[in-house]
Amino acid sequence: MTNNPLCFSVDSEKLGKLGVNFLRSSEGAAALKSGQLKGEERLFLSLLGTPLLNATLILPGKKIIDAGHQFEDAYFVINGEVQIQQGDKSFRLGAGSVLGLAEGMVGLAARYTATALTPVQVKMIPFHKVDSIVKVLPPELRAIMVTIIKRNLAVS
Repeated sequence: MTNNPLCFSVDSEKLGKLGVNFLRSSEGAAALKSGQLKGEERLFLSLLGTPLLNATLILPGKKIIDAGHQFEDAYFVINGEVQIQQGDKSFRLGAGSVLGLAEGMVGLAARYTATALTPVQVKMIPFHKVDSIVKVLPPELRAIMVTIIKRNLAVS
């Protein structure tokens, strides 16, 4: 593998055993009410269970995101590990990571390269779908969203 730290990952094996309909079950409702699930775990289960996104498998060594290129899709990592390279910095991301969503929503090119270290299963978030949803938001809400995203990305 690599000596770079794994900066983010949820326990996809544990969460996968709960099943894609867990959040809609009485057990899931109880887990939500009691605070047993962290925010990233709730997001993982929600995205894992959505039929709106297509899943695909990316083989080790395949470049997922290329620095300097515009995003056509964002990627939600279901399992596997991704190497992120930004300049001289390098780190790994795992299950539950979302790659490229913020940048793509505000039309920024990728500032990093992402490469599959292991077989990586992802759900793809196509920006044409995101754009069609964002387009119907009130202009003020769109402006707030863009401002917050750019602030989080440290872009002016």
